[in-house]
Amino acid sequence: PAPFSRMVSYKFFARRTTVHKLLAHNNNKETQYKGEFVREISKLDADELSYSAYDARRKGRRSCWWSEGHGALICFVEALDDGNPNTDIEYRDRVCALQENDAFTKEVEIIKLASGFRQMGVLETGDLAIVTERWWKTKLEQTWLVYFKGGSPNLLNKTQVLLSERIYEDKYSDPGNIQYGTSRTGTKCPLHIRKKFGEQDDVSLVLYNNEGAGEEGYIPFLDIITIDLANLENISSRSSSNNGSAFNIGDVTQIWESNHEAGKFERIHAILNSSGSTFLSDDDSLRVLISQESPEQPPNHYLCDLKTNKMSGRNAVRITDYEHPYPAIKGYSKHIIKYSRSLDGVTLSATLYLPAGHDINDKGQKLPLFFWAYPRSFKSASAASRLTDSPFRFPEIIPFKSPLVWLTLGFAILDGPAIPIIATAGDDPSHFNDTFVEQLVSSAEAAVNYLCSDLGICDPDRVAVGGHSYGGFMTANLLIHSGNLFSCGIARSGAYNRTLTPFGFQREKRTFWDAPEVYAKMSPFFNLHSNMSPILLVHGGDDENNGTYTDQSVRMFSAFRASGVVSRLVVLPYEGHHYRARENVMHCLAETENWLRKHCIDKTQNELISETSNERSKI
Repeated sequence: PAPFSRMVSYKFFARRTTVHKLLAHNNNKETQYKGEFVREISKLDADELSYSAYDARRKGRRSCWWSEGHGALICFVEALDDGNPNTDIEYRDRVCALQENDAFTKEVEIIKLASGFRQMGVLETGDLAIVTERWWKTKLEQTWLVYFKGGSPNLLNKTQVLLSERIYEDKYSDPGNIQYGTSRTGTKCPLHIRKKFGEQDDVSLVLYNNEGAGEEGYIPFLDIITIDLANLENISSRSSSNNGSAFNIGDVTQIWESNHEAGKFERIHAILNSSGSTFLSDDDSLRVLISQESPEQPPNHYLCDLKTNKMSGRNAVRITDYEHPYPAIKGYSKHIIKYSRSLDGVTLSATLYLPAGHDINDKGQKLPLFFWAYPRSFKSASAASRLTDSPFRFPEIIPFKSPLVWLTLGFAILDGPAIPIIATAGDDPSHFNDTFVEQLVSSAEAAVNYLCSDLGICDPDRVAVGGHSYGGFMTANLLIHSGNLFSCGIARSGAYNRTLTPFGFQREKRTFWDAPEVYAKMSPFFNLHSNMSPILLVHGGDDENNGTYTDQSVRMFSAFRASGVVSRLVVLPYEGHHYRARENVMHCLAETENWLRKHCIDKTQNELISETSNERSKI
């Protein structure tokens, strides 16, 4: 079959993996190299007929890579269920290795996985592998340790234990990610701390969580987990008995945490190691590069030395001095708010920005509100209720999609309010879209009512809604289904007719033929009506995203115009899914400002003037 395909992305093209031996010879006093073919490791055809469901994987050997610490050793992953996630089988993937001394012909099985393989890292010493598996349907993530014993690590003499187990959509349970560095041979390996390089004793791994989600918001942290390799055999190889802890084994020591008590948000950007390997000496010190920011101070960077056996102090050397990049919005206030939606009582959260001179407790002057969101799917209500921001972060303004620009017009900005779409058909997360519209409207109503009625700081007659991509799709649905909740909407680069994406979209993996009623109910194209609020459609003229081709907005605008909906279409020439050209970004902002002024800020005055029919703009 042909190696290329027009049906799938390049990741699913035909692929062949081979081993070549590098030979050097001198020619006219110059060293030249030539690759001598040794063996073919895998050959995969173009994967055009794979299962469309989540957790589907390719047949055959995939994800081939060189492993550390064992000489010339090649690892690969192979599906035991032929890549079909619907097959009822005990183990779904296996990780195997091919050794040079066997001419890469004899497979050695390292581990079998009950879920889908996600990642594997091998220490530079070669005696410890860290393997992670994950399954979308259950949201279960497990990380395993495979310890190869012996002075020279032996793949056949190994011990396997469960390091951690968690529901990965629950941010509060995230223990952090094992940190990697560059080995002496130039490959990526886990950073590890030992008394002596390659010594068979306790090993410490570095774990960093750049979010550190919790009830107080994001608080990043850095941990050290120490594992007694000699006692791994005493732990059951396939059991989970962590008693609420993030780890089944090992001693965890937190050595650094973002300074939230001082109103700062900090992150680690690099762990600096001058040894030339991933081995960190056991000298109780660790140098890191961190950034520090606050709502009024942009991120600046510091060098900081940490202790590897206890919480470190705040001794740091500042190396950058960046000024405020957005002086026009100085003086704003930032608040993390919580509220509940009426549909199911789920607690939601959002980040609220108020322009300078306005207090969250001041109900005197009611502000116009700009609601900018993006729906996300969840298996459980508890995971959907987690906080996803910090009150101490400095705002990053990306001109074409950040709503914070409109603080300059006096808007209160509700940025990223939670719009969770939660599974409702038992434990099957593939059915969360069965009640997409109901959950969408209930989430939006809860946020708007909390700000306009409970807090009393926003004007219910001047509320605009907007979003990009799936957020644009959300915007059209909210204007159609939420009555007069919003005075107008701005939908950018969205998809509005789901029958044009019949093989699934976003997190929906059922095809149109599996659930035609869901596709129709979720499509604004099938449900629009003349009483909906005005909508501005913006789209890149060359949108490369296969779910949001430009024609989606063109056809939707035609439907709006035919139905008498006040609407405007702006097509930005030569732009893709994300807008880049300065002219297009500025034009998009100008169109947005005009729309907000006309249909939200000055809505009361405009209602005295008869609305013109429809408008169209193409620059």
